[in-house]
Amino acid sequence: MAQTRRFIACILTVIMLSSIMAPLSLAAALDESCSVPPTIVIPGIFQSDVKMYDENGNVMLNSDGEPYKKPFFTEATNDIVKDALENALLPIAKMVITQRDRDNKSAQAIADVLGRSLLGNVKADKNGNTIKNIKAADYNTALSNLSEADRNYALDQIPLNAFADEVGLDHLYFFSYVSTGNLIATANRLYDLIQTAKKESGHDKVNLLPISQGGSIFNALMQLYRDKGLEFSDDVNRVCFIVPAADGAAVLGDIYRYGLLDDADALYGYMFPSLLDDDQQALAYLVNIILRILPSANVNAILDLAVDTLIEDYLENITCLWALIPSGDYPACREKYLSDSDSTEIVKQTDWYYNAQLNHRSYILEEKEKGVEFFDIVDYNYPLYKICDSWDKVNADGIIHADSESFGAATAAVDVPLADDYSPEKSYCTNASHNHFDADRLVDASAGILCETTFFFKGQDHETTARNSVIIRLATKILSDNTFSDVYSDPAFPQFNFARDSRDFEDYLAYWRSFDRSALTPENREKLENALASAEAAVNSTYMPTEEFDKIKDDFYSAVYEIQNGSPEPEETPDRFLEFVTKLLKWYSELLLKLFGSKGWHDIIFPKFSCGGK
Repeated sequence: MAQTRRFIACILTVIMLSSIMAPLSLAAALDESCSVPPTIVIPGIFQSDVKMYDENGNVMLNSDGEPYKKPFFTEATNDIVKDALENALLPIAKMVITQRDRDNKSAQAIADVLGRSLLGNVKADKNGNTIKNIKAADYNTALSNLSEADRNYALDQIPLNAFADEVGLDHLYFFSYVSTGNLIATANRLYDLIQTAKKESGHDKVNLLPISQGGSIFNALMQLYRDKGLEFSDDVNRVCFIVPAADGAAVLGDIYRYGLLDDADALYGYMFPSLLDDDQQALAYLVNIILRILPSANVNAILDLAVDTLIEDYLENITCLWALIPSGDYPACREKYLSDSDSTEIVKQTDWYYNAQLNHRSYILEEKEKGVEFFDIVDYNYPLYKICDSWDKVNADGIIHADSESFGAATAAVDVPLADDYSPEKSYCTNASHNHFDADRLVDASAGILCETTFFFKGQDHETTARNSVIIRLATKILSDNTFSDVYSDPAFPQFNFARDSRDFEDYLAYWRSFDRSALTPENREKLENALASAEAAVNSTYMPTEEFDKIKDDFYSAVYEIQNGSPEPEETPDRFLEFVTKLLKWYSELLLKLFGSKGWHDIIFPKFSCGGK
């Protein structure tokens, strides 16, 4: 009812004013009633609702009668197994028996099966358009106008419920796109959504929230405005980045340029243990040992051919993924994969983005001068996955390196402080009294172009960013409070903060807040109240070291267990047998690595008959 009255009042205002001055548009009148522009979320990789359709527009089903599932719409498991058995089993068996793989036939067979199984349905043509009919749900309107299912999907991906409650679902948009699609077409669709949001909301500008891969889409958008001869600042009020791949992702750049790590220390040492959970370490070391059944030269060949096949035959024309290659890696990757004459159109598109990528920081500084406000939220001090060359060389969040996310903030490797004699090549802080170093000297934010408006979360990994409620609250504050202007605006949100995974815990607390306490003993009622008070204080805090927050979570779970079961939760009894097996396999794996490096079992047992995998 209140919204209806506001709407009628705005119309009457327009009618009255039209008699004494030039006619005002309804959009302008509506804009005056709200000071917060609508926000368009540009989500990260594979966060959009994407489906594959047949020629009649129906969702395609696999051989099991189930819809193909994103992100890669792989075939049914039975079909993948059948393909592997028919096309790779015999070559692999022959290689194991003979310890030879002439002309890399076995390696190629494995690579081909992987390619068909993982990426066969997302291939793009020579113009960069997906061959199969793969489309994202078209949310070309505010969340308030979407179905409940679509609205819930968007808010589950990016939990901006508090923003929606404060500003309204009519001021929140979710840009849905295909992460393996055409970059320029995607940027054009985002431009169209900006115009739609302005028209629907009555505002003359929008706020943007680029997240992860959304950072590369944003770069393309800025370049698009320049190509169209339009002023970005005419349409955009504020931009709040969250862990943006503004200069790509080091993991992907390394893989495109060098392939997966395949040196002995990685392949037979730390790679698999780093990728598997703590309770799976026995399996990881067993893989290290079993892997030696293949001659070492062929293990490397399989990895190299798998990467090359996946890129050359399936990923080569996907321009949205090329945009995730860091600018420093692009020229070499372009030469490696796009040097043939058939790639002319793809090169034209990827070069276009490369130009945008090289200039995105200067573009941002130019737009700042024109009044656009930029904020950034960065994860750091979480190592890259140990599958690529840079994993121990850069500071990162598991996937994206800190330099890319922070637009140039200075860091060394994870847990490595900046040198005592360090000084930035250029400082973007104009106030000598400001200190933009974190407490451990792991980051100098002043080297980044947005040093006064960039917030850092130590130890936060990329994949759980949206589960950190402080990050979501900070983004909500930036997008809904026009007085919030920099890292000094609110002591509750300091420039340097900590990792947190609180989403499930907050849901659990919500259950216990409404729990019927009438059946509890006075002692248990008091215990629950105290545990809830402590837990809610932690959840409501916006600054708390990770270890302290995790301890409060554990204490709450323990208190609830005791209330429910009448006794303290028993300490978890370690699986002594599993511990023994893990230690034994670890010792044996490390011994083999120390004594024999990357040699396979055949070369170890029959050194005189070694064929070196040829």
